[in-house]
Amino acid sequence: MIELKLKRTALRWDFSFFAVMAVFFLWDSSGNGFAALGICAAHELAHLLVMRLCGITPESLTFYGAGIRLSAPAVERCGGAARAAVYSAGCVMNLLLAWAFFAAGNMNIAAISLATGLFNLLPVGEFDGRRLLGMLFTALLPAEHIDRAMFVAGVISAAICALTVFLLRGAGPTFFITAAYLVVMSVREL
Repeated sequence: MIELKLKRTALRWDFSFFAVMAVFFLWDSSGNGFAALGICAAHELAHLLVMRLCGITPESLTFYGAGIRLSAPAVERCGGAARAAVYSAGCVMNLLLAWAFFAAGNMNIAAISLATGLFNLLPVGEFDGRRLLGMLFTALLPAEHIDRAMFVAGVISAAICALTVFLLRGAGPTFFITAAYLVVMSVREL
């Protein structure tokens, strides 16, 4: 792990990140790899911007094989509106970028941004969707039912996502890696 400190925030790069990036660019026959990385960066920058607007300093930003993890325990101590704004900022950015690229006629980049935003809304693992749905369930359900409801929502949404991608014939090598990740994340939450 490579780590640098930027003021009070640790920036970390796990070696798995570099391995996945190498494989990603080897498989990238579309030429949209750098755009996809830019879209992921914009997603995280949106979270960072909203955190800063709420007076929150992130503890760490870690780049690892399965993605980018932004850690800011102070978000949990914020009010519901601030937490929802932080958790949704990345997906909102992706949806806005998808609209902008669509309006500009760049359908491939628009699709990448839309898929990134929707994927991050899945209620599994460490995704934004899990945090947002957790907030909603906490407000609506008795505490003893939240974990089970989160598990069911995660499994159903992951299955719908996998079926949709498969039926749209978008099942390339990364599909199977991603499907395995979603299954592991859903089972781990039991």
